[in-house]
Amino acid sequence: WALNNLAPPNEKLEVIPDVFYLRYSENFGIAFSIPIPAPIIIFLNLILMGLIIYLAGKELNLNKKITQILLALIVAGGLSNLFDRFIHGFVIDFISIWIYPIFNIADIYITIGILLTIAFYGKIKRMQK
Repeated sequence: WALNNLAPPNEKLEVIPDVFYLRYSENFGIAFSIPIPAPIIIFLNLILMGLIIYLAGKELNLNKKITQILLALIVAGGLSNLFDRFIHGFVIDFISIWIYPIFNIADIYITIGILLTIAFYGKIKRMQK
């Protein structure tokens, strides 16, 4: 959507002036556009996704719906960004909120999935002690 509707010449769509807007951006780096060569990013992405799936299978209860949903969010976000890198050579970011670095929906999925996994399973581990 961002590629077809926000890429130049369309530039950006202000939702809330000076606070929230949609703007096409090509991210060739990792989080916060930290520059790292593409082959290394793809390799690290694959390793991290494999590690997350391995640890989830080992440490989390995969029979619980919440675990399945949270793991699906993390994997879907990771795969989405990985597909962008394979198809375009970069990740398409387009959500900009105030001074926060621009991001995309895949980043939201990953962040929510990780934070809720930590919150949910951290609470369970504390209760079991």
